[in-house]
This record gives sequence, C-alpha cells and structure tokens, in this order.
Amino acid sequence: MVSLRWGCVSHTSERNPDHQLLLPKDSERINRSTVIAKDSLDNAPDLGVCAYRGLTLRTVFQPIFSIAHRRAVGYEALVRSEDSDGEPFPIDKLFALPESSEESLQLDRLCRRLHIQNFSRHDTTDEWLFINLNSQCLETEKPHVGFMDSLFSVSGIKPHRVVIEILESEIKDRVYLKQLVEHFKAMGCLLAIDDFGAGHSNFDRVWEIEPDIVKIDRCLIKHASENPTIKRVLSGMISLIHETGCLVIVEGVETKKEALTAIEAQADMLQGFYFAMPSGAIECNKAVATTLDRLIQVQTRQVRKSTIALDQHFKRFRMLFNQAIELFKAQGNMKDCANIIFSEKRAVRYFLLDAKGYQMGATIHARKYEKGFAQQLAPLLSGENASWSHKHYHYRALNHPDKLQVTRPYLSVTGKHMCVTVSKTVEVEGQFFVLCCDLDWQDR
Repeated sequence: MVSLRWGCVSHTSERNPDHQLLLPKDSERINRSTVIAKDSLDNAPDLGVCAYRGLTLRTVFQPIFSIAHRRAVGYEALVRSEDSDGEPFPIDKLFALPESSEESLQLDRLCRRLHIQNFSRHDTTDEWLFINLNSQCLETEKPHVGFMDSLFSVSGIKPHRVVIEILESEIKDRVYLKQLVEHFKAMGCLLAIDDFGAGHSNFDRVWEIEPDIVKIDRCLIKHASENPTIKRVLSGMISLIHETGCLVIVEGVETKKEALTAIEAQADMLQGFYFAMPSGAIECNKAVATTLDRLIQVQTRQVRKSTIALDQHFKRFRMLFNQAIELFKAQGNMKDCANIIFSEKRAVRYFLLDAKGYQMGATIHARKYEKGFAQQLAPLLSGENASWSHKHYHYRALNHPDKLQVTRPYLSVTGKHMCVTVSKTVEVEGQFFVLCCDLDWQDR
C-alpha cells in the first residue's frame, strides 16, 4: 500500500502532466523562492531524488506487516531531506519552509510525485502504497484533485494499490471531507484514518467516512502495553472498529511487549521500528515471518497459561460455590452462605435472582469491601428488586442449569472496580433461581 500526504492545492485546474509540479500562475513566484528540479525524477531514475530550496528530498518506505500472512502487505512512503552538506534536515522544519498554503501545496505535490515514482521503480506485486494527505491544507484550498489522476497515469500505479491516509481531526468542514472521501473511493483508492486514538479522534468520523483501514496511534499501544486497563480499552476499540467493517493497523510498535499487546488485541496489521526501519529499498524480509511466528507462539502460551491459572482458581471457588448452593437449598436463608462464599478473598458480594431476572432481597457484601465503596455510587449499591435479566450471568445460567457460568471481566455498576460474576441455577421446591457472586478482578 502507498501512503501520501496531500498538502495545500490551488483552485487552478490541472490540464496535463506538465503541470504536476508547478501551476502556471505560481511558476514565477516559486522559481524565485524555491528550487525545484522539475525533471530530476525523469533524468535521474537511479537516484530517485529531487531538489527543494537547496535540500535533497528522497523517499523511504516503512513496511506494514499482516500478522496472519507474516509478510509485508504494504509500505508507507515517507520523505527524508538532506542539506547541501549531506546532513539530515528535520522533517518538521522542511514542512515549515513554505510561506503560504500554495507553496505548501507545491512541496506536498513534489513529495507525492517523488513517492509514487520511486514506488513504481520497485519490483512489487500487489502490495499497497500508503500516502498521507495534509488535510489542513486541503480544507483551506479545496483544490481540484486531478493531480492524483495524472500521477497514476504517468507512474503506472493502479489506484486500487494506493491507500490514502487522512488525519480526520484536521478537517472541520464535514461536507468537504465527504466530497474528498467520495472522490478517492470513486477513483478506486482505499482510505485509512490515521493516528486514531490520539487527540480528538471520534468514532463518528469512522461511521461517516467508512474507511477501509483505521491506523491506531502509537500513544495508545504504548500505554496499553503498560496498563492492563488501557489494554482492555484497546481490545474493545479494535473490536468496535472491526464491527464497522474496517481493518486495523497498530502503528509505532517499538518493543516486543507492544507487539504482543497488539496481537492479543486482535489487530490485523503491525507497523513500527520493532519490525523494520524506514528504508529507501523495498526488499523481502523473510526474518519477519520468523519473528511473527515466535510472537504468536508466545502470545498463545500466555493465553494458555492464563487459562490454566484461571481454571485452577475457579476449581476451588466452584467447590465453595456449590457448597453455598447446597446450604441455601437446605435452609433457604441467603445469609447462611456468607461464611462459605466470603472464605474466597476476592468475593465482593452475592445476591439471588428469580427466573425472570429480578433480584430477591438485598445484596450481601463482604465487610472488607464495604469500606471501599464509593459514597458517590450509593444510589446503585442497593440491588433489591433490580432487573438483571439482560445480563449473561442470568440467562446463560438458566439455559445451562447444571453448569457454573463465569463472565468476562467488566465494570460493576455497583462499584468502581472490575469484576467477574459467577452464577448457577438453583432449584428450590420446584422454583428456579440464579445465585450470583461478584469476584474482585483488579488487574495484576
């Protein structure tokens, strides 16, 4: 995949390929302030560089790897610049050189032409090229977009191999954003939302733009690898993005731990220094397949180990819970079960539901947890006559009366903590009830 950044564009229409770098009305002014080697790409095909204000610009490509396929399925095109002494020139300073939106457009178009022509020289098959667009500039200028058509025609790169990355938070004009998206979709390009999870990212834009790919920002994977709560948020976010029909790329992966976190969160693709640095050459890196195989094996072992530990933990509690059920069936008093249930240190509360899901009586809390209940949540602490019929722990217990049910960790509505609920159907004198117990599930 190819990724381009689209900078500012003037309203002048593009009539032929000769106008791809310099618009006629701007040529005189730009020749005074900017040195652009218009034919440098054609005259130096082996170098693949061009000049801009005394700087040399070149393309580097960073691979994007599919976890399942264990190989690069796309490349993001990035610009690098050097001064006259061959020293690296900071990219942020490069894009700060233009003094107007029109000059920014010229630089942006120069970079796009450079990237696409350099990509076309490599021996690729069906990999994508990811190209970033300068959304702020586009919104300001609202240009004619025929420039990309010309690039595709000259380079021979098919639109369906190009992924246009949009930093959606930069475009405030939703009408223009929709027009822009529709244009690229009509051309056959794929669309990606970039840096999702950073700044003011909003799911509304995912539903509105309907991209093919969403790229998760580095800040999120970094924090997710360090914080179990954020790790769950990442998994939920990726699951929700998948529900919208989009693929997910986690970018900025720099450590093994971050890679494992992204794999566990069910990302589709990975990008970052841990797998490959940006390079001017596009080469098959067979070592990545081995790396991904090992990561998947490690993640599989971790899941298996966690599952075994969980099974062992619930093996003991299952015995306690069944004892409590037998005691309740024999004596019919919920409070008599407290000593048995609360011998499990993580037991926070237990309660009884009828067959319709309504809570019968008050919730019985463990004393050590009562002290930690937030007073702000007092309206939610009393569960008497509450309806839990929509909860998994109720209807699954009724559907499988002989089996102990255990939910996934979730935020308890009656407290500021994560918990899992254990439940099982109880039959007393021909009536069915569901006994439930919440276990504290703080991240370890």
